[in-house]
Amino acid sequence: MLVGISLALTWFIWYNPSNFARQQNNDVTVEKTTRTTNQEIKRDTFLPTGVLWQGAQQKYQLGSTGTGMAARARKAVAKWRVAKVGAQKQLSVAEYDRLLTEPQSLQLTYQGTVSWTLMRKLFFGDNSKADASYSFDRIVFDTENQRTYLVNDYHETSRRLVIKQPNYGAIADLLGAATTKYKVTEQRFDHHEVALLDQSITVQPQTYLIDKQSATHYISLLMTDNTSTSAVDTKQIGNQTVYTVNSNQRLAVDKNDSLMQYEDFAASAPAQTYSGVLSSAFNALSSLSFASTQGIRYFSYSTQDSAVTFRTYVRGLPVFNQTSNGTVRVVHTTSSKRIEFSGSNLEAAIPTSQTAVELPAASEVLAKLQSLGAQPSDIDDLTVAYKWQRDTNSGLVVNLMPTYYVNVNGTYVDYADLVDGRVDITTLINTGN
Repeated sequence: MLVGISLALTWFIWYNPSNFARQQNNDVTVEKTTRTTNQEIKRDTFLPTGVLWQGAQQKYQLGSTGTGMAARARKAVAKWRVAKVGAQKQLSVAEYDRLLTEPQSLQLTYQGTVSWTLMRKLFFGDNSKADASYSFDRIVFDTENQRTYLVNDYHETSRRLVIKQPNYGAIADLLGAATTKYKVTEQRFDHHEVALLDQSITVQPQTYLIDKQSATHYISLLMTDNTSTSAVDTKQIGNQTVYTVNSNQRLAVDKNDSLMQYEDFAASAPAQTYSGVLSSAFNALSSLSFASTQGIRYFSYSTQDSAVTFRTYVRGLPVFNQTSNGTVRVVHTTSSKRIEFSGSNLEAAIPTSQTAVELPAASEVLAKLQSLGAQPSDIDDLTVAYKWQRDTNSGLVVNLMPTYYVNVNGTYVDYADLVDGRVDITTLINTGN
């Protein structure tokens, strides 16, 4: 495997397309390409992170190699025109359950809610003019009755979309495009539905080259503009190196794990709408100019601290790490902006032949968590994910290992760490009380 990684590193250094791009000098062409790319990146960043198919009796979680299922679904509806967004309907428990189990329906889900004002153009295209003030975390395409609904799982409400000349056959065909179909059952945790695996599955580990950037790189991007870097003041405070410019901008870098926190105390407040908050957070993400944005997805929005979180996804699974590698967190206030991120981010996959990891059915995981003292009310989320692990042989390589991550009172923890006692679940439970 060391030989394979060495060859991959050599190829990457000599043939990295981003290096080639930096050599181009046509300003007009670059500007046009950047504009188009940013819009495409924004559409990808706000793609749904879950794709479910409800059959006659069974629900499945769909996945595919290459182009993801959510991107395929977006392509299938790209030419649809939403003529009207129906009135909001408060669903009874029975109505809500019936909608989520409607036979022959494709359901696209988000981890956090999104704004229709933002998504109508990012997902359905510019020809959809119907606007409405509504946040949702699920789109239900009922292919049998040819109806489409926006659904808010938290409030158990829905709004029907009136669509001119839809092609529900293209939606139904997506089932055949899936290369993986896992049986799942949705269970409610903390006011939202979670798709839980009915059976054990095997998941392939992944190995990635990482793009590792120093503080100097982000000082140049975020703080100095056209001014000299000599205007940057540097101080060492404990484990952090803190860089400041004119007391308005601050970058704190942790020397142990390369985590960074940028603050702009003179930033303009985003538009006071949900779509404005999400768009401003995306602009902050874009300002970091990561070498690769493939797989970075909108993950959640916290109303408590006005924080938007973006997380890296690989082969449809979220990436977690105890030092927040793979995530970007953006917090806007009326007079400041804070971006929390890492200097190390995924850049390119390295083909390897690692042994697949078998993960148990979700029922086994929940039973084990209960034996450790966690009740269903203590659990906010349970998901199959990749754990970011540093490669011991190379500082430019990271291994992504399949596991379960459980959210206990707002904190995501590796299930294996709870079982092995490396993390005390009782402490997590009591922290939220």
